[in-house]
Amino acid sequence: MNRMRLSGDDLFDRLMGGYSRPVVELRTEYHRQLGEIDAAVMRMFTMVEEDIGATAAAFLHGDEMAAATVEGHDEVIEDLYAKIEDLVHAQLVRQAPVAGELRFLLTVFRILPELTRTHALAADVSRRGATGLAEELPPRVVGLIGQHLDAAARMWHQVTQVYLVGSGKIADDTEDDDDALDELHASLSAELAAADLRSPVLLEMGLIARLLERLGDHAVEVARHIEALERPGRAPSQPAPAE
Repeated sequence: MNRMRLSGDDLFDRLMGGYSRPVVELRTEYHRQLGEIDAAVMRMFTMVEEDIGATAAAFLHGDEMAAATVEGHDEVIEDLYAKIEDLVHAQLVRQAPVAGELRFLLTVFRILPELTRTHALAADVSRRGATGLAEELPPRVVGLIGQHLDAAARMWHQVTQVYLVGSGKIADDTEDDDDALDELHASLSAELAAADLRSPVLLEMGLIARLLERLGDHAVEVARHIEALERPGRAPSQPAPAE
């Protein structure tokens, strides 16, 4: 008796009852989009880290190119925000995710505003610093601002690691650094009050001191949201794959 040979597609359909292929394809696309969201969020984290480093150069050295680099991220950050928001909304509506995937999507929604606000803070400080403001400040004040920016850069590096690894200990370390940043803010405020500065410079520096403190506040908020996050395809404490 002659037997008809089945193609791979026909065999799949026969074995799965003819109904599962669309479901499998839908789930494959779903997980592809989760990975796309994850990659876009990581890019935002990387850009925020870069922004803070460039802000230090812009303020401490009046580096206009560094300030322009931060400002140049505005459109990219906005586009990433819109893309991620659309993708997350689509997954919530179409896929009805549960458990770890639902936590991942909701956490992304919560941290997006923190990332964009941090970029905006860095852009504001770098723009003001590129005018050469540091030249009118006492060395002690300039040094404290440098320490502020170093601490903020350290915190945001740690927060990026929290996102990669999901380690609660790193989140705790971030809160410890925020306490140290608060102490720096108090010292900076005291130095500014004692310094002989022109009124416009003093007012400008009062605002900048607050902006610098908020860089740490946003890092702590992000760390709290993501310390136990399960990212797509990775357990909470499993290290990220090597590049």
